[in-house]
Amino acid sequence: MKWSFLGGASEVTGSKHLLDVGMARILFDCGLYQGPRQMAEKLNRNLGFPAATVDAAVVSHAHIDHCGALPLLVKEGYQGPIHCTSATADLLPVMLRDAANIQEADAAYLNQKTNRKGLPQVVPLYTTADAEATFRLIRPHPYDTSIELPGGVKLLHLEAGHILGAAIAKIKIPRHGRDPLKIGYAVDLGRRHLPLLRDPAELTGVDVLILESTYGDRLHDAARNAREDLRQVVTRILGRGGKVMIPTFALERAQEIIYHLASLFASGDLPRVPVYLDSPMANAVSQIFEKNQDILDHEYYELRERTGDSPVTPRWLRFAETVADSKAITSSKEPSIVLAAAGMCEHGRILHHLKHGIDNPANGVILVGYQAVNTLGRRLQNGEKKVKIFGDDFQVAAEITTLNAFSAHADRLELFRCVYDARPKKLILVHGEQEPRERLAKLVRDRLRIPVELPANGDTTEFDGV
Repeated sequence: MKWSFLGGASEVTGSKHLLDVGMARILFDCGLYQGPRQMAEKLNRNLGFPAATVDAAVVSHAHIDHCGALPLLVKEGYQGPIHCTSATADLLPVMLRDAANIQEADAAYLNQKTNRKGLPQVVPLYTTADAEATFRLIRPHPYDTSIELPGGVKLLHLEAGHILGAAIAKIKIPRHGRDPLKIGYAVDLGRRHLPLLRDPAELTGVDVLILESTYGDRLHDAARNAREDLRQVVTRILGRGGKVMIPTFALERAQEIIYHLASLFASGDLPRVPVYLDSPMANAVSQIFEKNQDILDHEYYELRERTGDSPVTPRWLRFAETVADSKAITSSKEPSIVLAAAGMCEHGRILHHLKHGIDNPANGVILVGYQAVNTLGRRLQNGEKKVKIFGDDFQVAAEITTLNAFSAHADRLELFRCVYDARPKKLILVHGEQEPRERLAKLVRDRLRIPVELPANGDTTEFDGV
């Protein structure tokens, strides 16, 4: 019985874990590394194991750093089931089709250069056809339903409170002559009091806890402050006639921002201005939220009843479906609010809005999510005054604001609470940069006297002694 950390151990991306139990092999998450192009190309080309040797796959949620390599897995020979929650099953086709389109478009762009230089053709990591083949393997399950896996392993998906459909897992592994080994798997743990999602479930009675540590070194502003924090910044920018640009992750963060804007408009706490959602994928995700109303939290229903309108697809929201729609928004000078992908400003339509508005001191950029190292979002967050967009230099004159209340990841206190409730015999910290992991590990060792492991990618741990 062994657990291998193949991605997302000492970094906040590319989650990939492999459980070997006897003759059975189960893959937990199969994400893409997201970062600088050359590094991503090198890491994503290699799964780290022969795909055909895997008997079953389990996906915790539909973020690309947890599911984005599934089409590559299938392309390389995997034909087993892909287990996930029902809402994640709805989201995977949207997310993976988009990821495949990006792979194909990037390869086509690079091949324009390689053709001129006589270099070998660039082959996309996978294609749309590979993504479509993946969808046939998806097996949806409701929360709190026992799933039978190879090797006698049983799995229970519980609410993670991170994004729609996200799950933390309780894994039971049979042991000869002993009680089953119980593993808690919470590689992306959400927060309490988010407006659309139910609070994370408690993971109790586990022997080993595998836990994320993204924010293991810091505290967030209270999630309840998100509405007021957003109101203050938007009011300030609109008050000077500027445009509000919000880089948003198409899955979850866009819908959360729309919910808060709907609440602020309904109460009269924000003036009515045009609001644009410049992301076809975010629009598609919003429709999936509507389909899965049964797993949303009570705030969704309360605001819907109060306004007579959907909190995530309201009638006043203007969708920009085409490139022409997007260009019309960038050329407009009227005060407005623009939500556009992608959340770390590395690609997507937000780059066009930044290109046309970052040098205007009346405008403002509101960062509402984690900004990874080496991304444009992190450079803006760090206060750099000159940045490159599409290869050109731009002076940053727009106001840059980070709203920490919007994070969908548990912070240091919430992570510690998870460990406190679980009281495992061993804690394994993954999905975090090294300093946050080390600081959270020290807190747990000092306060709870629980052994903590900090694996690197490629490491393997055995559970026989637990």
